Order: sequence, then C-alpha cells, then structure tokens
Amino acid sequence: MYKEGFFKDVTEMLPDPIFAIDKDGKIILWNSAMEKLTKVKRQEILGKGDYTYSEIFYGYKRPTLADFVLKPDEELERKYYINFRRNADGAVEGEAYSSKLDYYDWGKAVPIFNDDGDIEAVISISRDISRNIKYQKQRDILLKRYETLFVNSPDAIACFDKEHIIFDVNESFLRIFGYTREECIGKNLDDLVVPKSQREEAVKKTDELFEKGIVDVEAVRYTKTGIPIAVNIRAILMKIDNEILGGYGIYTDVSEKVKYKEELESANLELEATVEQLMSNEEELRAQYDEIQKYSEINEELKQKYEIAIEATDSFIWEIVINKGTINFSKNFVDLVGADAIKKENIYEIIKEIVHEEDRDKLINEIKKYQNEMIEEIDTQIRIIDKNNNIHWYLIRGKGIKNREGKINTLHGVLVEITRIKKQEQFIKFLADHDPLTGLYNRRKFREILDNELADNKKGALFLLDIDDFKNINDILGHVYGDELLRRFAKVINDMANENIVAFRFGGDEFLILIKEEEFQQLVSFADRLVKALKDRIVVDYFENNLTVSMGIVQFPNDGDTIDELLIKADIAMYNAKKAGKNRYFLFDEQMKLNFNYKISIENMLRKALKKEAFFIVYQPIVETRTGKVSSLEALLRIRDSHITPDKFIPIAEETGLILPIGKWVIKEVVKQISRWAKRGYESLPVAINLSPRQFYDASLIDYMKKVLEEYDVDPSLLEIEITENVFAEKRHETVAILNRLKNLGVRISLDDFGAGYSSLNYLTFMPIDKVKLDKTLKDKFVEFENIKIMDSLIALVHGLNLKVVTEGVEEIEEYEMMKRAGSDFLQGYLFSKPLAKADVEKIFYKNYNELLKK
Repeated sequence: MYKEGFFKDVTEMLPDPIFAIDKDGKIILWNSAMEKLTKVKRQEILGKGDYTYSEIFYGYKRPTLADFVLKPDEELERKYYINFRRNADGAVEGEAYSSKLDYYDWGKAVPIFNDDGDIEAVISISRDISRNIKYQKQRDILLKRYETLFVNSPDAIACFDKEHIIFDVNESFLRIFGYTREECIGKNLDDLVVPKSQREEAVKKTDELFEKGIVDVEAVRYTKTGIPIAVNIRAILMKIDNEILGGYGIYTDVSEKVKYKEELESANLELEATVEQLMSNEEELRAQYDEIQKYSEINEELKQKYEIAIEATDSFIWEIVINKGTINFSKNFVDLVGADAIKKENIYEIIKEIVHEEDRDKLINEIKKYQNEMIEEIDTQIRIIDKNNNIHWYLIRGKGIKNREGKINTLHGVLVEITRIKKQEQFIKFLADHDPLTGLYNRRKFREILDNELADNKKGALFLLDIDDFKNINDILGHVYGDELLRRFAKVINDMANENIVAFRFGGDEFLILIKEEEFQQLVSFADRLVKALKDRIVVDYFENNLTVSMGIVQFPNDGDTIDELLIKADIAMYNAKKAGKNRYFLFDEQMKLNFNYKISIENMLRKALKKEAFFIVYQPIVETRTGKVSSLEALLRIRDSHITPDKFIPIAEETGLILPIGKWVIKEVVKQISRWAKRGYESLPVAINLSPRQFYDASLIDYMKKVLEEYDVDPSLLEIEITENVFAEKRHETVAILNRLKNLGVRISLDDFGAGYSSLNYLTFMPIDKVKLDKTLKDKFVEFENIKIMDSLIALVHGLNLKVVTEGVEEIEEYEMMKRAGSDFLQGYLFSKPLAKADVEKIFYKNYNELLKK
C-alpha cells in the first residue's frame, strides 16, 4: 500500500501538475499545480471517475495516460498520444494537445503497487511543452526552408559531422562530382574531392574551418573520375552553445568564371606583347592596330561576362583602391543605396554616408587590421542604410589582390545580406526571456533576476497576482478574447514598472511583480495603487471588463531566502485573499502557514480515515412530541481515535472535495444499517443524513442513492435528506430540479438549521420539502425571553404550508414543555439522548420518553 505522506511531501511541493487515480479509475489526488493549471479545485474532482477528469483537459471523455496504465489499449494509445511509450516498469508516457486548456503537454503515468504486486493506484504528471512545440514548429519551418534550399540548390552541398564525415549530400553534389549517395555517406569529405597529393593543403583549410567556424576560398576539386573543377568553397560550422555539431560545405562551380578570368589575363598578356612590338617596331604599327582593336573587344566582352557571373551570385561586390583611398561597388549595390550616397571619392566619407553610425568604427578597424596583417581576411557584420532609410544587416568579407610584384594595391570582397537571420536571432533571444503573449518577462527570467537578488542578499518583495474568475471569461467569450484581455492587463501592470519594479507573467492568468529595496509602507502603497489602477475597466471589442485580482505578498529575506519557498508562501497569502472574498491583497504571515498546515493535516487525516475506514456513525433519536416515541434517527459522523469535531473537519472536507467520497460512505453505511435492523426484526425507523451543498450538487448523487437503496433492498422513504438554507442562496432552478428528483426517488427531505442562516420563509413556499428543523439558536432566542407566542406563530405558519416541525437542541424539561405547547411535531436533543453507537440504538427503539419525563 502506498503511503499518504508521499502525496503530501512530494506532489504538493512539485511545480508540475499531478493527479492520481485509484485502481477503479477514480481521482484520489489533485495537487496545487494541477489546480492552477485547470482552475479546478481538488474538492470538485476528487472521487470522480468514468474519465470525468479527462473532460477538464480535452473537453470530452477519453482515457488518459493513467487509464492506459490500468487498461492498455494499443489502438487508443496511438490515437490519443504522440510519441507514446510503455516502459518495462509499467509506466507510460506521451504527448498530447489539450484543446480545453489550449496547451501541449508531455505526461507520464506511473503505477504504484501494493505488497502483493497489484496496482493500487496510478500517479500522473504533466508538463507544459507548448513552448517546445512552438519552437519545434518554427524549427520545422526553418528545416523545411533549409531542405528546400538544400535539395534545389544548383550548388553542390555536403553536410558533415564534427569528425568531417559526410552524413548527407544533395543531388547537385552527386551530379557535379559524379558519385552515388552510397559512395558519399560515411566518407571523409576531403577524401572524396581532393587527391592524396593535394590533401595536405585541404586538411589545413579543414583545420582552419574548425578553428574559425567559416571558410570561403576558391580552389580546384576533383570529380570521381579525376576531372578538375574550379569551385568557390564556402564551409560553415554548425554550433549549439559553443559545441560543434558539424557543418556544411557549399561548392559553387566557377569554372566559367575562372575560364573568363584566364582568357582576360591571357588577352592582357597578348595585348602587352603587341604593344611592346609596336613600340619596338614602328613600321609594324598599322599592321598591329587591328590586332590591338580585336583584343580590346575581347577584353570588353570578358569584362561583361565577369559582371554577369558576379550578378548571378546575388551578392554585392566592393573594391577598395588602397593608394587612392577610394571604394567602388557593383551596380546592384549602387541601386540599393542610391548614387548620391557613393558619389564622394573618399572611402571614409562614403562609410559615414551608408554605414550605421554604431558600425562605422568597427568596419574601419577591421580594414586596418587586415592591412596591418593582424587578420587573414576582412570578416565582420555591419548595418547598411539604403536610399529609403531602411536598415539592412550585411556580412562583409574580403581580401587583398596582389599584383605581379606581390604587393596589394586593391581590396576585393562581397556583401551578403543577413537581415532575416539577425531578426530570427533577435526573436529567439526575445523568446528566451519574454512571454510571447504579453511581452512581459517570463518565468525563466523571473528566476534569474530573483536568484541574483537573493544571492546578493538584497531585500524586496514579491507580489503574486491571480485574476479573479478569469476562467469564466475564457469559457464565455473564448480564448482569443481572453488572450487579448491578458495583453491589456499586462500593459496595466507593466505601466507601473520601473527600474525597481519588474513585472512577469507566471503562467495562465497568474502574474508576478518583483519590487526591489522597498520598505513595508511602500509595499502597501504600491498594492493600493495597483488595486486602484485596475478599477478602470478594460475594454476589449466594445466589452467592458471589470477585472479584479487577488494578491499574495511576501518579503525577502524575511519570509524566505529561496525562490520556491517565497512562491509557496506568496501562493498561501493569495489563497487567503481569494478565500476572504477576492479583490484584495494579503501579506504573508506565519499564522497563515500554521492555518494552512492545520488544514493540510486535517485533510490528510480525512484521507487516512477514508483509506483505513476510520469513520463511524452515531445516531441521535428524534422523538414524536405527542406520543413520546422515537420517530426517526439522525446519523452523525465521527472519526475514530480523534477529538476533531465535525464542525472542524466538515468544512475542510467540503473545500477539498473529500466530502463527496465521505458522503457516499455515509449513505452506504446508513442504508446498510437500516437493512441490518430490518433483518433483525426491529421497527423500521427513517434515518436522516446531512448533505452539504457540494454533495447536493454532485451529479452522481441521486444515481448513487438509488443504486445503494436497491442493493440493500431498503425502502427509499426510510432515508431522509437534511439540507441547509445556504443551498438555496443561488441556483434556484437547479436546486428545485434536484429536490424534485430526490422526491421522485422516494426519499424524504428536511430543511435543517432553520433560523441560523438566511432564514427566508420564501424558500418554504416553493421548495418540495417535508420537514423544517428549527435551529437551537432560534429556539433559545425565543424561549429565553419567553416570546413563545412568536414561536407559536412561526410553527403555525410552517404547519399552514403542510410541513412538519422538528425542534433541535432541547436540553431542559422547560424547553420540552414550551415547544410541546407551541405545537412542535418532533423534538431532538440531549434531554432525550446523546448520539448513540448503533448497538445502543437498539435499546431505545421502543422507549417512550413521555413516560420517562413524567417521572
């Protein structure tokens, strides 16, 4: 058997939503994190089965991971879960989308075995992976784009791991180098395209790639059959968190460009030789003129071809003439920035004109470092301002071109736009620290900031805000409307932020505000200002929303010096604010914790009593005033070996939802006892059972009563249901409908504690009840002041509605005589008997109390 303490000490302290079911599929655990996620209190769900809890997650009944532990079903497991897996220890895990809660979760359900090796229960944990799914979708889009570019690129592309071993190539690679895919996969990239005689130089470039992260070079590589190909090689490493995963190499066939360049150089050499001949032999000048003209035309033609090749690469070309201090650009770049921007001759003036002011010095320093041979190439990222004042990010790379004497006269390079990459980087960085819906800092950033404050022994305060009744807004107006409302709400609290006040979205409709270095009075003042700021209604789509919040406030380090401790105490304070009526704030104090712990201890005691059947029932007789005989009994609940009275544990059972399984136990135990007395030949006496509002509105109540009455063959009229006036406070039509169903079942209904609550006679005119039980306080009030005539009138009025009257709390003979004269039909109290154990009840079945009282 699993231990109750396990649920207290582990599940309540975990931040992940957790619930558990017993072997019959009924909820036995619903931790605070699950309450926050679903907005369903544990007292509303505990004891429910038949997949009822799945409606909270998915909007309809269906098995969950916990159910698949108890009843495996491969078809439904595949239907409802992604990446479903069943482990050897019986645990299962998988991913699913919760349409009701609008989030993706990863869950795991683990069986808990008893000493006999049978499954006693299943505990299930859920973790929000919505952000992971979003990132996954973004990654899938990027991967799809990458795949499209990879597959359709005319350039040869090879992907390799950190050992430079190929794990994928595109079709262009296979076509250009003449290999099959099988011949490429698993091979060293240099081994495929570089002959052994030239391997040393290639290995140097590979080492340079793994050192610098990027290589861009023109070289000759060889096909499978040994045919040389002039290629531009661009190799880039792939890293995550500075860990090298591998990289990819892009081979652009530049054979035609090289061919044009070689032809151009050849033509220039021939032209030079021709000029030399002309200078050495004037007599041949005219004969050579046509030859010179021919080579000039070839030169121009090759120049145009070179321009076409450059434009085809979709890059911008730049050239710096060192001795002149000027810079030239390709035509497409001139079109981008405008001719006026580069009409100046001085390079520094042009840089000032087109480069973002924050990047100018960086670019100039990069060029100077290259000229001083401090770096091997120009490689940096800058922002360019186009002619429409739009800003673009560019990767600028370049090297010097040496003349025949080995001297660098010019610097040549390319500009490649990386604006989209930069925006993606900024967006990813933003998502790491911010909530995508509201733009506020997220939970991760909250922990980072508060961690630093605590580590530096700073003092401050933490506000935990929960929007009151936000679930109703989502249910009625929809999640899209709710999301917009959350954005507007976030703006309200963010407008109050400054360098010492930071707002965060904690999740759902919960927000956090961190206040640094503030004293107590400043905290109270801020809380008041926050409540006041929210009084102005937030308008969304012409609807006015009067939002209120419940706030819990803790101070550090006074209330705690760890994040988890502060959050728990803020949650306790916020819970007390909710319980006190919402729309208010409470500062945490230790008494709250003591009250909370006391509540938890009683809750655990109730769970233990349920599990170990430590409850028992005592019965107090109700005497017919006229005859003095016992007319019925009232069943009262007690806990064995405990001094905790019902007035202490019943409200907590009601709040936690434990009242539902406890109430069903009472119903079954009472019906069973009625059946036992009948079988032993005792007179059939009706027995009254108290129902709390939560039990009364339990959808399974009436069906359960019917089932138990049929199981023990007990006449429904022998079961009497006592309800209090607070059941009538709201849901009037629903209340009447339930009462009519109970009446149709055949049970009797009494209105208990009349005069202690709302005390409205109006209820008696439309509620289908049989009796009214006058509360002891009402009886004492009139008997004490001898206003028995008022009591006479009240009882007469009730009789006029064809209802019987029971007077509770009769303890003195004088009270007995007064209430008898007033016309009370039945009497109950210690004057006749205290509540009795079932064995002692049998002794009073035929007792006549009138005769005893006369003595």
